[in-house]
Amino acid sequence: MNRFSNQAELLSHVGYLVHCPTRRWPLVVLLFGLAAGCNQEQSASGSGESGGGATGGGTGSGGSGVGGAASGGSGFGGAASGGSGAAGASAGTGGGSGGSGGTIATGGSGGTIATGGIGAGGRAGAGGASVALASGGSAGGAAAGGSYGGAGGWSLGAASRCTGSPYAVCQDFESTAEGATPGGDWSLPGTNYGVGTVVVASDYAARGSHSLKVTIPAGDKSAEHYLQLKNLGPLANGHFGRIFFRVHSPTTTPFVHWDLILGAGPYMGQNRRIRWGVTGSGVGTSNGNWSWIYNIEQGDTGTGSSVHPIANTWMCVEWQWDASNQEVRFYFDDAEVQAFHLDTKLPNGTGLQVPTFSTLSFGLAKYQATNADLVFWIDEIALDTQRIGCAN
Repeated sequence: MNRFSNQAELLSHVGYLVHCPTRRWPLVVLLFGLAAGCNQEQSASGSGESGGGATGGGTGSGGSGVGGAASGGSGFGGAASGGSGAAGASAGTGGGSGGSGGTIATGGSGGTIATGGIGAGGRAGAGGASVALASGGSAGGAAAGGSYGGAGGWSLGAASRCTGSPYAVCQDFESTAEGATPGGDWSLPGTNYGVGTVVVASDYAARGSHSLKVTIPAGDKSAEHYLQLKNLGPLANGHFGRIFFRVHSPTTTPFVHWDLILGAGPYMGQNRRIRWGVTGSGVGTSNGNWSWIYNIEQGDTGTGSSVHPIANTWMCVEWQWDASNQEVRFYFDDAEVQAFHLDTKLPNGTGLQVPTFSTLSFGLAKYQATNADLVFWIDEIALDTQRIGCAN
């Protein structure tokens, strides 16, 4: 674990305390910037889905817009054909059109576009809604079969989109039996350790019917359980990635560092493991709650953010790791996290140390004691040389 070289450097990292018991000294890091991870011995957060939904589908807020409503509802600036209800239209059976969410009703006059919630079938939450401009249309409306839309229009709950996709890698777990793991270039690495499981399951899926489920039981032991991809080809020098990700709640409340995505390979003649993960105490939106970090395992360094994961809902996580140009980026629910747009160096001056990737791993590693099980689901792992986005 790196020690700070002088007092000024130490003071610049004052924030919350990451305590690594086996080292028996505290590492102080930036509350709003830096979150350092503990190594394998002892290493050191998003909006929910709410509202009414289409039959057989997900849910949405169904807010209304001043100045017009979607078909099936009325707005204050002029009613659309076919219905009433100033609070916004509800979804039809089978995942039909959603509520207003900012659409302009045909025949409305003098109205303005709403900036409110997403129509029925859309993903709701504090993150805000997209605004649709189609006359009489719907925002985030459900597709046939009951899929539901995301904050930027991305839909979940329908069939997997990996089949026939243009991406270099798209793993949807649909062809893998429950309780098993994919074969070929996918495997459980020998570096997995501790109590826990990583298997394909069908209790939750972002799209299709299968996902990867990772469980590490409560306890005071660290553990690491990943599904690993090798033989990356051109993606070894740099790539964009996208996964859908879900956390079960109730979950652990004490401080914990856990990692979700791990890239490993040589960097300047030495092995490096870089990670997207989380540090903090429990699910929430305060500064001390779980928040995303970029972490370099060797040297116990990294940087953090004020962006928090949410429990019991599917989240979209994207990233870029560019070994050739030493650049990283991170996107959460379709929005870039500017704190993680890093070029060659961390905020503390340390190099990004992006390796030439031999492997990429997806799953869960945790490094502190937990008082509840950590249960995660991962679905539709997509990798390519261009950004993928959440809607694809």
